[in-house]
Amino acid sequence: MPRKHIDVSVSHDEFEDLNNALEDHRDGFNQMAEEATNGFGLEPEYWVGRAEEVEDLRETIHEHSSEEPEQDEADGEDTRTGTDTGSVPNQDFESDSRQ
Repeated sequence: MPRKHIDVSVSHDEFEDLNNALEDHRDGFNQMAEEATNGFGLEPEYWVGRAEEVEDLRETIHEHSSEEPEQDEADGEDTRTGTDTGSVPNQDFESDSRQ
């Protein structure tokens, strides 16, 4: 399966929201595994495996995250959004495979 590369800059609060969402998603899979032991849905091993995948993703995000120095708007970056306010090179957003 092709892999996706994600390079994003988020605020501390957004990072925490992402982490919390992944934890909730992982916990949902663990709940499904518990329910599967009672004969509901797919086998428990499937849900445990999915929970482990989400936990691996959460850990990967933590391993590859770093603090970004604050830059002022004079550098061409909007510090509120982390986006470059300068010109964007010719990029075809419609056919961008990362979407």
